[in-house]
Amino acid sequence: MAQTFVRASRPVGEAQQLRLEKLGVIAGFLIGLPLAVSEVGGFLSQVGAPEWLQVSAVVVCVAATTRLGLMAAASLARKLNAH
Repeated sequence: MAQTFVRASRPVGEAQQLRLEKLGVIAGFLIGLPLAVSEVGGFLSQVGAPEWLQVSAVVVCVAATTRLGLMAAASLARKLNAH
């Protein structure tokens, strides 16, 4: 991750913001992967969806949770920066 999501000023610092965003991305991925495989993939498998749709849905779910993790971490960095 070469760039941060939001620019930070001095209280949090760019290095800490980048660390928080990396943790958010990792957490979002680690939460999204089992959720996508077990819940989304399992549901689509039960209803008889084609495999390409199952794989696509799992990838989209993991991408969405990873993005949400990044957004949550960036929001936390902004709140820490405000204080």
